[in-house]
Amino acid sequence: MNYKISQFMLTPPQRNQSALEIYVAQPDADKEALSGKLFALMEIESNKAAGLKIINFLINTLNHNYYQNEKMILRERVNAIKVEHIFESALAKTNKKLAEFLRAEKITLNPDILNLTVGVVCNDSLHFANLGKNKTLLVYKSKSEAGAKYKMADITEQTGAAEAKKKSSAIKLFSNIISGALPRGGYFIFANETFGEYLSAKQIINITTTLPPAGAAEQIKNTLSQINAYVPFLGIIIKNTAGLEMSKINIKEPTASTKVSIENLVVTEEKTEKLLTPSGLINAKKWSLSLNNFFNRFAFNRAGKNANSAFLLKDRIFTKKKTVWLSAKKIFGRLRSAAVYLTGLCIYSLKIITDKKALMEFWRNLIIGTKNCLQAAKTLGLKTFFWYRNLGRINKILFSVFSLCLLIFFASLGWQNVKNKTAEKETALTNLTAAVKQKQNQIDASLLYDNETGAKKLLEEVKDLMARLPQKTQSQKDQYNELTAKSQVQAEKISRVIRVNPIELANFLNFNQAAKPKNIILASNKIYAADTSQSAIYIIDLGNKLVTSANLNNQKLSQLDFPSLDKNNNVYYLDSSSLAVLDTKSVKLSSLGIDYGGNFEKAIDLKQYNSRFYLADKTAGQIYRFTKGSVGLTNPIAWFSNKEDLSDVVGLDIDGDIYLLKNSGEVLRYAKGKKEDFTLAAIEPAISQASKIAVSAEENFIYVFEPAVKRLAVFNKDGKFNCQYTSDKLNDLKDFQIDEKNKKIYFLDNAAVYSIEMSHLVK
Repeated sequence: MNYKISQFMLTPPQRNQSALEIYVAQPDADKEALSGKLFALMEIESNKAAGLKIINFLINTLNHNYYQNEKMILRERVNAIKVEHIFESALAKTNKKLAEFLRAEKITLNPDILNLTVGVVCNDSLHFANLGKNKTLLVYKSKSEAGAKYKMADITEQTGAAEAKKKSSAIKLFSNIISGALPRGGYFIFANETFGEYLSAKQIINITTTLPPAGAAEQIKNTLSQINAYVPFLGIIIKNTAGLEMSKINIKEPTASTKVSIENLVVTEEKTEKLLTPSGLINAKKWSLSLNNFFNRFAFNRAGKNANSAFLLKDRIFTKKKTVWLSAKKIFGRLRSAAVYLTGLCIYSLKIITDKKALMEFWRNLIIGTKNCLQAAKTLGLKTFFWYRNLGRINKILFSVFSLCLLIFFASLGWQNVKNKTAEKETALTNLTAAVKQKQNQIDASLLYDNETGAKKLLEEVKDLMARLPQKTQSQKDQYNELTAKSQVQAEKISRVIRVNPIELANFLNFNQAAKPKNIILASNKIYAADTSQSAIYIIDLGNKLVTSANLNNQKLSQLDFPSLDKNNNVYYLDSSSLAVLDTKSVKLSSLGIDYGGNFEKAIDLKQYNSRFYLADKTAGQIYRFTKGSVGLTNPIAWFSNKEDLSDVVGLDIDGDIYLLKNSGEVLRYAKGKKEDFTLAAIEPAISQASKIAVSAEENFIYVFEPAVKRLAVFNKDGKFNCQYTSDKLNDLKDFQIDEKNKKIYFLDNAAVYSIEMSHLVK
């Protein structure tokens, strides 16, 4: 391999409380060529027994997760799989296993006492992760002629304090990976913090560049042992030896003239072409040269030809740069030639079509030409037959064998071509499938670290790759469906979709076969469902699941829209131009008038807050506040300071501020009659058919209902997206109610009421 690794460790004779370890993997030659060499530099400043236990666990787990990774098996055949991806996957698995190990061993680990460096060197590339105070030093050749021949840079400092020195949690040690190329003739030194404090940069450069890595490690140990005996030193030296062996060999080339150089170049080209030509393949160039030599024997002026050849050789040496084929002059010339040809063809065709005699002559010549071709083919066939029949027996056998071999040869060529194309397609499909799976694994890793932005980008790349997957055979369809199912699950995780299995509380069709409830409201542990088609209000007792009906005193109700509660848990409905009031204690219905001259048919919503009623009017572009009196709602006051555009508003709710919901999912927030700067976060898929909004009275949530796509989206009151509930069991959603006290959500689906658990409130 093009690198050498050496290590050094110097521990003080005094009692040392830190656990120290240097690990350099020793894989076999084939495994090292495929996956490189793993190394680790570890120091834990704590109880030595616990520290050694953690270090041994990390080394064994990381070694297994890297060299036994399932992607390592495919790396030799799939170019899309890179060493850095396998290393990143191994670190993610090691982080997860470490958390389980610490819980099982009941060990409390403080990241501040850890100084860990793990990495892998493969070919000319280096990938490593650093945690703590360890140093990463790069010694490289200076490009400038003046000054020092070598320079040294601290890679850990250059990566920035926000990355390389970022504090990690105890269950996520390795989160930042640094990747780069090993400079030719350069050195990487991984060491603990004290190493750079006791040796100057000049000493480090002199030792590492003048001695091989093993000798440099011994020299560093000898130097440090004479300087200090109280603190430990440990480090790893990696040297890139690519190109050094050839640079030490001085190859003397004889001076040659231009003619000799060109002749040698031609001979070398011919030898190389001869070596690379597969055996059994017809050499067209060889046959062409043979024919040229044959015809040259009959040339009248050989000297002239030789002189011309010499002149051409001179031209090839001293000629100017040729004009590229894509030049404007050549393009124009080709277009002009094509136009002339097409024009002549059109004129010729037009003459034939318009001239009846010429047309008849053309068809006659065409028929005669066709007959002549058929007759010639027939004559050739008969001549071949009689020629074959007149052959001797041995010649017939030889000719038949030759023909059969020729037929088999061309058939095998065709079959091999088909096999090659099939193999290429299978290889491309394998690489494409591996790339999709790799992206999906990266999405899982991103979700594990709550990197939703990166996961979204990777998901878009997965969609583009999957669009190129064929679906011709059943196995290809099965594989495509499997990958699609996993992508759908990942998309739902990114979109924070919670699929629920709702529980049916009651079905009003069992109570009344013609029931068609339109809305529900929760009051005093009971659900009230209004049904204007049957002039009824159904009641579900959540304690015993018993369904009853309210006494409406034979009143004919036409709407019963926008149910809301007062502080006594009485239910108010907007019925045409009045209020229908249901006393939940006596279960009796009464009516209240509304002193309002507007159009109730354009009312958006009606809500009660602090004993006052708020009516949103789409036509007026205003919200009116009413005071409840003994005879009804009176004294309407315009709540907005200025008229607002409410043409797309579909819902309203109040928690002190007023929230208006548009059909597009946009939510407007107003305080004291004025609009505030408020926006809900975008979600996937975007809301386009919202119908109702509910705002928590005591919690910090906003609920947006979109029955057309069977979901309820939950946001925080600062606009941040929380989650979205959905279920394939609900097909005709009409309304919902939230019960944050009991952590439940109720849905009205067709004529049945279902309940689900609130996952976003469960801590």
